[in-house]
Amino acid sequence: MTLHADTDQAPPRQHHPKGMRGSGFFADHSRFVGIMKIAMPAAAAVLLGLVMIWPKLSQMESGFKIGFAKLSTKAVETLAMQNARYFGVDDSNRPFAVTAETALQQPGSQDLIYLTLPKADFTSNSGANIVVDAQTGLYHQAAKVLDLAGGVNLFHDSGYELHTATATMDLAHNTGRGTDPVEGQGPQGRIQSLGFEITGKNHDITFTGKSQLTLRAVSAKGAGKGQGKGAKTR
Repeated sequence: MTLHADTDQAPPRQHHPKGMRGSGFFADHSRFVGIMKIAMPAAAAVLLGLVMIWPKLSQMESGFKIGFAKLSTKAVETLAMQNARYFGVDDSNRPFAVTAETALQQPGSQDLIYLTLPKADFTSNSGANIVVDAQTGLYHQAAKVLDLAGGVNLFHDSGYELHTATATMDLAHNTGRGTDPVEGQGPQGRIQSLGFEITGKNHDITFTGKSQLTLRAVSAKGAGKGQGKGAKTR
């Protein structure tokens, strides 16, 4: 038997110097960290920009487009308001209110206001609540005077209800008057006159001119109660 020596030997293992092992991994990691230092702030800036401009983009899609309107000079100088409300106090520091469906300021004047379906609510010196309304009105803001026309309805909490064509209410002094024929009714009955006034210490309703009062029949038990209160003729 002949013995043969195996001359095929495995190549010797190469030993890397200490510290070089894994150097490629660390190089890639450093490159990744460097890229992230730039990419992350940039991404944050982009997101912040989107957050800031997104509401504007939404408004552009669903909002109104603004353009130049062809308005007359008179329309530009006129101020209009829907559901207008004016509040103030009289000379005795009692509150009053004027409301209207529409209010239109007269061109060139800040004092005169044209009202549609105006309504005034105020309290007299005697503590009575008075409400008056009409189809149209002209409110003098500085003087606190309300001119009413087109059918005026006045309600006094003593039970009187008056109807006339025009009337003027001085809200600063809680007074009023009308010079057109008046028809109304109250605790005493029905009344007709050529005008009315709300004046005097107690701010009773005074019917002026030729007046006619139709008294209601009352029982003996109720006689004298409420009669003559809040109204008189002259």
